[in-house]
Amino acid sequence: MTFSNEFDKLLALLLQEYFKCKYKATNYTDTYTRKSLIESMLHISKRASYNHCIEVQADKHKVADAYHEWLEKNADRLAQEDAEFKDSLDKPPRNGN
Repeated sequence: MTFSNEFDKLLALLLQEYFKCKYKATNYTDTYTRKSLIESMLHISKRASYNHCIEVQADKHKVADAYHEWLEKNADRLAQEDAEFKDSLDKPPRNGN
């Protein structure tokens, strides 16, 4: 597999942005320690998987669908609890203060 100069430029920009976010400062060189590069690549690969992996996206949709189903099933109970809470805010405390 051959990578272009454009890929190398994008990789440099990605690393620069990663370290800028991590340390809240710009690194004015284009070199890093081996350990910091490995850590950055692990973080980037996890983020790429979370945002772009089809299996992860499918799992996120399953979780969202299950949450929405739960909300629909419990909408009446949640509305009642919310109304009771708001009503309790209008009442004076029971301890006489």
